[in-house]
Amino acid sequence: MTMISLFDQLSDLVLIEIFSYLSCADALWSFSSLNSRLITLLTERGFYRHVNLSSTGRKRFAAIFSILRLNEIQSLVIDRCTSPLQLKRWPHLPHLTTLRLQGVRNFREVFILIRKHANTLIHLTVESSRYFYAGGMTREVAYPIWRLCEFLEKTLCRLPTLQSIDLGMDTSFCLHKWPFKMIQAPLIYLKISLGRTYLLIDILSTKPLSSTLQQLHIKILDFCGDIDFSLRKKDFLPRMESLHTFTFVKSLKWHSSEEWTFVNVLTTSKVMPVLRRMNFSIVIDVNNLNQMAHSALFHDDRHIDVHYVFMINDNRQHFELSQYVPHGSLSHPRQIASATFISECWTVDPKIRNHDEIYLEKPRNRQHLFYTLPWIFDEFFQLCVPDRYISELQVFTSASSANTVGPSRLRKLNISNDHPSLATSFPHIISSNQVVELHLSRCDRQTSVTLPTFDYLIITDSLDSLNSNFFSRNIRSIEITLNHEHLHLARNDWNDLPTLSTLPFLKSLRILLYGMNIPPNDTSCQIIAETASKISDFCFCFRRKDYQNRRNFDAAHIQQSLFIKQLQNNILALPLNEKPQIVVEKDGYGLIAWF
Repeated sequence: MTMISLFDQLSDLVLIEIFSYLSCADALWSFSSLNSRLITLLTERGFYRHVNLSSTGRKRFAAIFSILRLNEIQSLVIDRCTSPLQLKRWPHLPHLTTLRLQGVRNFREVFILIRKHANTLIHLTVESSRYFYAGGMTREVAYPIWRLCEFLEKTLCRLPTLQSIDLGMDTSFCLHKWPFKMIQAPLIYLKISLGRTYLLIDILSTKPLSSTLQQLHIKILDFCGDIDFSLRKKDFLPRMESLHTFTFVKSLKWHSSEEWTFVNVLTTSKVMPVLRRMNFSIVIDVNNLNQMAHSALFHDDRHIDVHYVFMINDNRQHFELSQYVPHGSLSHPRQIASATFISECWTVDPKIRNHDEIYLEKPRNRQHLFYTLPWIFDEFFQLCVPDRYISELQVFTSASSANTVGPSRLRKLNISNDHPSLATSFPHIISSNQVVELHLSRCDRQTSVTLPTFDYLIITDSLDSLNSNFFSRNIRSIEITLNHEHLHLARNDWNDLPTLSTLPFLKSLRILLYGMNIPPNDTSCQIIAETASKISDFCFCFRRKDYQNRRNFDAAHIQQSLFIKQLQNNILALPLNEKPQIVVEKDGYGLIAWF
């Protein structure tokens, strides 16, 4: 009683400060049933209007859901730590204008939810990747069942009030066909990854986007190779009357001779007359560097704020090139950082080849990387060769301190083959408290990295790394992917999986096995079941990639189906206070559990 009376004496400002440290779910769970004063404060701070029940277990979700004011909800967030089964629980929300979905698995269920709010939605975010939708093939089904094109065909024509659509920039969730000549929605914002460059021209030519679109953010799939073809359509480019912000991101792994020409043509005042902000990532040659220095993008009276990263493959010394690099535009000067490195002659080692990371064989050569400060992209783009083949690295830092440059916006970091990312060597790219997503590929327990705050961990062929002691205590989500052809790089057991129970904020665990002819044994199955029961969102799937042996995979169908059934039974046999909701895929290759 004394504790309650003391709490009641806290001022509104103090309580509001306490609320600022809590998620929507925690604030509603902790304070919504105490007294009318707290309910009033929660209402004033928007906890009933802007709802995010991500990471909640099934029982807590039901309890909080029962006190929500469904008629008042204006925005809803379902993030990547959420069980996919939560989607079906949401009814029609009559005033919902903003829907943000991350880590999407089933696009049909997303469509059903969107369709309920077709007449009110203004802002829509749908982010996914192969880690989330468990991409690949089973004996009879290819996942995802709906690809991005099908999803857009179903949704865009039904959303007359939509103004903003964010589909992320993960190239495993990219568009291979733009199916529209005209759309009803007056879009002012679009972010999307494209499988072909010419699709960008198709988007710009779609009515009424030439008059409504204000921001366009595009990432191009690796090795799409059609930039030359896209340039043939330059005479048909419409005048983008309202477009003031444009992002064009292309991998540094490969080079098309027309990359800079394409960017330069797109950004002319004839095509983008009100452009104010331009971000681009490309590979150029020395001739392009000279053209860039005289481009209207950096010099004309639109006063464009230009941010870039580009790479030059050229054996000249750094000082011979750096003097021609534009330091931002005339109206928005920028500090520049750069690096020169030599890549050793190399060919693909079949023992460590990763089919998801494609490179071209290259001779020994000097490469130059230039970028504006601060770093404004959310990832550090993989260079033209794997990091382990880079030698003689020399960086050129800005004379100014990091405080005058501004914070880096890097959010994702990749580490492969136990080699630290080169991003850690380049100036002003990594700010350890800004990185929230870490990818480990073919790494073991010796991997070391100092990132105290990252929330999301993606592990590929690196099961041994689970026993590392560097993991952030803040991890909320872990995705584990194992490929059969890389099992020789790590122990094929799950004995380290229980160490995840020491991560206090872990809410989501998703495991994806590709081409595994022999499923985990009985002991491992029990370990997986017990670990799954300590989190709220759990997924486990078998899949096959197109280059993996179908005959062997089909022969293993019975064993894999039996394993999924055994895993389900082991979970249900655990002494839990409440049984989880478990959904097994129709073909028996995977399951989802919500605890």
